[in-house]
Amino acid sequence: MLEPSVRQLCAYATLALFVVFFFSTGLSYHYDPISSAGMARISQKLLDKISYNPSSDVLVHVGDFLTKAPHVESIETLSFMASHNITGVRGNHDQQVIEWRAWIHWIRTQPGGPRWLEETYTKWASAESRGEQDPEDWLEDRKRRDKDSKWWKKIPKGWVLFGAHFAIAQDMSEAHYAYLRSLPYIIHIPSAHTFIVHGGLLASNPKLGYKHAKQPLAHVPRLPKSCKDDKDKANITVMLRTMQEQEVLTQIPQNTIPFNVLNIRSLVKEEVTKRTGGKPWSKLWKQNMLRCAGFNGELNNVSLTKTEKLLPCYPATVVYGHAARRGLDVKRWSIGLDSGCVYERRLTALVLGGKNAAVSDRSSDDDDDDDDEQYTDFDEDEGGGVVETSADMVKFGDSHHGKIVSVRCR
Repeated sequence: MLEPSVRQLCAYATLALFVVFFFSTGLSYHYDPISSAGMARISQKLLDKISYNPSSDVLVHVGDFLTKAPHVESIETLSFMASHNITGVRGNHDQQVIEWRAWIHWIRTQPGGPRWLEETYTKWASAESRGEQDPEDWLEDRKRRDKDSKWWKKIPKGWVLFGAHFAIAQDMSEAHYAYLRSLPYIIHIPSAHTFIVHGGLLASNPKLGYKHAKQPLAHVPRLPKSCKDDKDKANITVMLRTMQEQEVLTQIPQNTIPFNVLNIRSLVKEEVTKRTGGKPWSKLWKQNMLRCAGFNGELNNVSLTKTEKLLPCYPATVVYGHAARRGLDVKRWSIGLDSGCVYERRLTALVLGGKNAAVSDRSSDDDDDDDDEQYTDFDEDEGGGVVETSADMVKFGDSHHGKIVSVRCR
């Protein structure tokens, strides 16, 4: 969802958009150890805690609200999201469900495909009733027994037939499928200078120097002719910021690849990886944002080392999920909300607007002191850890604050 287009910029820049946002993995149901009743209880507890009012508040999810819960609960959650048309972005697990649904549609168009799929599923169900728990192991055994069958070759490498993603894809309705397909990879909110994404984004192409001419933040965009007659400098700045933010999405090659924005966690040797090794993309994002000095150097309060140079840009914020193992990760200019409910830790929301919309002095916001960051890093292999933060108010955007609200997942 990239809007507005350049042709709409002039009209859009004159609008003052103010909405109450609720960014959350709150309905993402990342809880394997908790029963369906427990999940419903915890999510409702969070909604009650923030005094959520569906008639006035906007609920926005950051993806992956499927497959991490018992099957029935995942379908119920999907029904809620689809029937209420809840705004949000697509997660990597949601994407896998979409892909499986498309594959199921395709295999059923193949001569003999429906019969093979039904017979194979019947065999799996029988094995499951006898105590078989891992469809991947069972399928590998079936492939060895029936290695000459052409059908196994029609399953993409790495896909697990009859796994959690397949089960949801098979059982969900066409309305559910349409809702999932409608979810964008990225939501850009120009009025808040904010991106919402599941995995993450890069502010610059890591294969080029940050001052390179092809980097969107290294140059001021050119206004379309239709906007050059606008004499209001504030309007012009808004238009230029919007254009530059769109260029971040369209001109940085890594941000145009769906797999990256769904899965990115870090960079290793200038390459995007979904693993936790390397440098977290959120630290790179913050590093780039702190170089922004405005289009005419008006943001003279940025703090840089002697070897760094300023860029003609304004900062933007990213709100994301995905990094459950890293936990709640609050940095200046990025907020990671997945606080690891799947590990029985916490379920977290970011509440914006209302009494949280107070304006503060921006000069204190760009202090590059890591004490501002609230997160707990822990070893990928341990899968545990506790995320606690005493500061529930966090800096958001140019001069606003949001409130972090969470509940325990136990």
